[in-house]
Amino acid sequence: MTAFDRLKAILDLFRQTGEPHRKLKKKSKRQSAAAIFRGTGEDCELLLITSRDTGRWIVPKGWIEDDEDGAAAAIRETWEEAGLIGEALPGGPIGHYRYIKHRARRRDALCDVDVYLLRLLEECDRWPECDERRRKWFPVATAIGLVDEEGLKDVIREAFLYVKAA
Repeated sequence: MTAFDRLKAILDLFRQTGEPHRKLKKKSKRQSAAAIFRGTGEDCELLLITSRDTGRWIVPKGWIEDDEDGAAAAIRETWEEAGLIGEALPGGPIGHYRYIKHRARRRDALCDVDVYLLRLLEECDRWPECDERRRKWFPVATAIGLVDEEGLKDVIREAFLYVKAA
């Protein structure tokens, strides 16, 4: 993603609803994401995975299915995309961010993402999308530098402060 693309994506988030944007669906879509940390203090790391389409570094996230709440979706997405088994910490989402999902064959979608903090229980060698994505643990400062979405960077910072204080 070029600097121009990043700027365009940020400006799109502030576009007035009455302003035409042919490629963007008007109603936002809900997604759920997971922030999974391991280690303590300065040795604390955050799990990132690559997106399937562009290879960008992201946290596990996806659509919330009809039969699940946001925490259940975050747990499911973490298994499918990263091969981690975890449990959501109580208290609901740790944060929220908004981004525009660019889709080649359909209209772009404005997505509202709730991020849940998950406790790592198990890391598996094989998982549903292991041939489509990479997963890697990064020091938190490095992870923040690797993700593109400014809102997600803010959520990671807040989540890290919470994890450090716990």
